[in-house]
Amino acid sequence: MDSKNLLHQKSFLGFLIVYSLALSVNAEENYKIPNVIVSSTGLEENVDLKVGNILVLEGEELTKKGYSSLEQALERVPGISFVNSGLGRNIDMRGQGSKANVAVKVLVDGREINVLDNSHGVTPLEVINLENIERIEIIPGGGAVLYGNGTRGGVINIITKKSKQDSLGVALKNQFFDAGHWGGSFNTNLSKKINENFAVSADINGFNKDGFQNGSNEKGFFVNSKAYLDFENNSNLVLGYGFFRNKKSSTGYLTKAQVDSNPTQAGADDVLQKITRPEISLDFAHNFSDEWEFNANTFWQSQTIKYIKNIQALKTQNNTSYNLTQSGSSFKDTLTGLKLKNKYHYRDNSYFVVGYDFEHHDAKRDSRVSYGNVGPIVYHKMTTIMDMKKQSHSLFVLDSHQFTEQFSLRGGVRYEYATYRGDRTYRSEMAMRVPPNGTPTDTTTNFSMDKKNTHNFAFELTPKFQYSNTGLIYFKYERGFVSPAPAQFMNRNNTRTNPNLPPYYTANLNSEKYNTFEMGLNDLWWDFYGLNVVAFYTQSKDEISYTGDPHSATGSFWRYYNIDKTRRIGVELALHQNFSNGLTLKQSLNFLDAKVSKGVNDGKRVPYVSKVKATASLEYALNKYFQIFTDWSYYSRAKDGGRILPKDTNTGKISNMGWIKEYLLTDIGASYTYKDWQILGGIHNLFDESYYTYQNSVDNQYLVGSGRNYYLELKYVF
Repeated sequence: MDSKNLLHQKSFLGFLIVYSLALSVNAEENYKIPNVIVSSTGLEENVDLKVGNILVLEGEELTKKGYSSLEQALERVPGISFVNSGLGRNIDMRGQGSKANVAVKVLVDGREINVLDNSHGVTPLEVINLENIERIEIIPGGGAVLYGNGTRGGVINIITKKSKQDSLGVALKNQFFDAGHWGGSFNTNLSKKINENFAVSADINGFNKDGFQNGSNEKGFFVNSKAYLDFENNSNLVLGYGFFRNKKSSTGYLTKAQVDSNPTQAGADDVLQKITRPEISLDFAHNFSDEWEFNANTFWQSQTIKYIKNIQALKTQNNTSYNLTQSGSSFKDTLTGLKLKNKYHYRDNSYFVVGYDFEHHDAKRDSRVSYGNVGPIVYHKMTTIMDMKKQSHSLFVLDSHQFTEQFSLRGGVRYEYATYRGDRTYRSEMAMRVPPNGTPTDTTTNFSMDKKNTHNFAFELTPKFQYSNTGLIYFKYERGFVSPAPAQFMNRNNTRTNPNLPPYYTANLNSEKYNTFEMGLNDLWWDFYGLNVVAFYTQSKDEISYTGDPHSATGSFWRYYNIDKTRRIGVELALHQNFSNGLTLKQSLNFLDAKVSKGVNDGKRVPYVSKVKATASLEYALNKYFQIFTDWSYYSRAKDGGRILPKDTNTGKISNMGWIKEYLLTDIGASYTYKDWQILGGIHNLFDESYYTYQNSVDNQYLVGSGRNYYLELKYVF
């Protein structure tokens, strides 16, 4: 047994000892769960009215543990994992795998931030300032009626801070790695009450930090501001403006041999990423009466991501050697939207919600590759430009009725009409050492897809039984959908094998549809011991599959079509114990079996999905000034994506993908608070566990997660 595994076992043993001692603590002064407010209906409500497995994380809970990013914070949360299929990491819940970016919806103040480009899109978590978060609402596997398309895995709603009182705060954070890399951030927030009806607030954060790998660095800034106008007739208006810009440099993938020898070494490439994101929102709320509330939100957001990769290493493709000198791509995603909601409380604990959503989504992709020295070829430049548009209109209604003190029923329906447009231009420039006719070749292909539209429906029916003052059991049925992205309608044909079809053609696709059956139990025993357990089964049909190999020796081609079905079965268990002496313990265990159940990949595990994730945490307040904590997060192994290949027609076997190894992350930390001052410090990945944030074993490409790193933070609130 190696020393690292021994340390892991000791850390778990220590936790079990402390946990056993904690259960014997005298808990005469019972701890009461705080009355949390959530917005699981699209409008805020008391947590006691919720139905489903909703987890609420307070912003203070995230910032007190020294996380450097929202991604790092969510990686420690029960039921959440991350998937990287090439361009960055996406949040995954309930085993969506490489489709996580289109099947887990991420909202900021109720506004979607998922991008439209399905195959190259990464949900931009880095544009969210961790210091500006009031709370995060996590709804696993649900929300199709209220939130619409792409919620098969669940919904994450990030609520930002709103402050109307005079305040000023600053925070200085530093982060260090064993390898000597370091960095930090400076955050300041200001709010000013101008008069009884008007207030403003602003949050500004600048950062410059090295990464774990040599040559990696990220620098940039956040700006988040709000203006609040309160009217005397129970109305208020909030105008928000945000801006984010960063510049991230890295050195690309490592080989397995490089990872084993030194995971901090630089890769062979020189990669530069730049993100620019402005956004504007206007939120209006009005209470017509104590029972009837109305909310209207309109917004505009635009994100541009640019990748530039300079490569000098010799590459081999189809047994041909060449020097790939540079590749670059640009992705722009613009979303304009309007959301209207009415909520009417017609009796105690009973309400009716009706709403309308409009979204106009515009995405552009510009990809350029240049290489040379391939036999007689002097250079070859390939350019792909795409313009993709989706516009949707949705109507939904939801009713939650309390029939008796013990029984309530919630049900709803949503209808969505969506239209799609798309254009694609491909240009190939090639110069030979002895050019035909003395001139380079230049080929351009233009394609405009046929206008497409989809009609989608979602349903929900959830009975809830309150069997005691603290315990409830619920059953939920939900039918939802994942509508296609515009790029999935644009198929490319292999003209060598299908000469009767044009090079590009419009695919006939249906939206993916899924049915989820879920049962859950929540209870609080002895006023300090909480239990939450959920079992679910999700069956998807008309899954949009992909075939084709862009590096095929017989010609580059791809095709999207409806054929695959998947099924996901899981159990989610969460426990917490809150003691009167300041000790809090939390444990979670998530088991998930996600497989393809029909199609060319029948029987194959969904790539990038771990069967088991387990977490445990301990927090202890030694006194009113000093607190300590430790967290554990375990991921079991998962299949990597490899190169997407269909079954072998001779053997009937699927492509031989590799395993992403299991790993355990251990964090420790402490905080000291005195009057308006707070000092935080700790260690993330205490035992320097080696794990991968990206793996493609077929092409021998790996990205390594952060090794042991330390943080120190100083906060002062005026």
